Amino acid sequence: MQKAERLLDLAAFLLRAAEPVSWKEIQEQFPEDYGRSSGDAAIRKFERDKAELLELGIPVRYVAGDEDLGAGYVVDREDFYLPDLKLAPEDLALLYMAGSAALAQGAFPYARDLAHALNKLSFAARAPGASEAAAEATQRLSTDDAAAAREGEARKLELLSQAVAARKRVHVVYAGAARRGRTERDVDPYGLYQSGAWFLVGWCHLRRDVRSFHLGRIVSLEVNAAAPRTPDFRPRAGFSLAEIATREPWEYREHAPLCCRVRLEDPVSQEARESFGARARWGQDRRGTVVEVEATNAEALVRHVLSFGDRAEIVSPRALRDKAAAALRALARRLA
Repeated sequence: MQKAERLLDLAAFLLRAAEPVSWKEIQEQFPEDYGRSSGDAAIRKFERDKAELLELGIPVRYVAGDEDLGAGYVVDREDFYLPDLKLAPEDLALLYMAGSAALAQGAFPYARDLAHALNKLSFAARAPGASEAAAEATQRLSTDDAAAAREGEARKLELLSQAVAARKRVHVVYAGAARRGRTERDVDPYGLYQSGAWFLVGWCHLRRDVRSFHLGRIVSLEVNAAAPRTPDFRPRAGFSLAEIATREPWEYREHAPLCCRVRLEDPVSQEARESFGARARWGQDRRGTVVEVEATNAEALVRHVLSFGDRAEIVSPRALRDKAAAALRALARRLA
């Protein structure tokens, strides 16, 4: 059993218990982790796990027995649980149902973590059979034909999440979209965000700049294992993950900034306006509505404009207008 899974299962086991859990009961519940080692080795491993749970905000402590209760380990519920959110039973059931639906879909990248979260939610909701449902969903995920691909993406997300939290540098092999080749590069991972797909944002030592990396194009990655509790970097001053996560495709940095003007046929729908992003500048000329954007990925802007068909045209710069015309001629040849 992997450490993260063991820690979550240990916390769940202790939270389920109505009375303090003895060391013998813990060994029986986790025979592969605490039962096979010698006595001292098993206890040292358990103590390390207790320390890591405490760092995660799960206080496990030993209580002495009395006339009513035996001695053993408990999770201090007053320190562990959040204040009562006053959720009605039907709201808890709805939350559990939503999580179960995400698991059943099979595309949720943190599927195993979600299964553990549902397990914990079932303790609060006291939902009959909820723990079993979470276990069954996890089993379905592991036996699905497409599970290997999802597991690979989930594993990358898990490693990158840990690297972001610990500020550890990662070495990645990346299959670029523009240059159609693979590069090896060291990246200081600043954060992760989702925009249709998962992206890693960080300082790229190869490009000497903050870059975004499509998770699907990360062929392999390795987290720096040296000094695991010592950060390798500090994020650059002024870095904002929210700002990067809300960029439009033509704002991904592929070249120097270009001031681009696009004319749209009136009337322009609100949906069309919103598709050019919050940083677009709008105006009018005699032929229609004109939007001005700054592009650092001209190819993406051309694709976006062409998606409007004959209701939009690139006005400037001329090179971008020519690129759009070339794309249309190539499309016409294919159709012919």
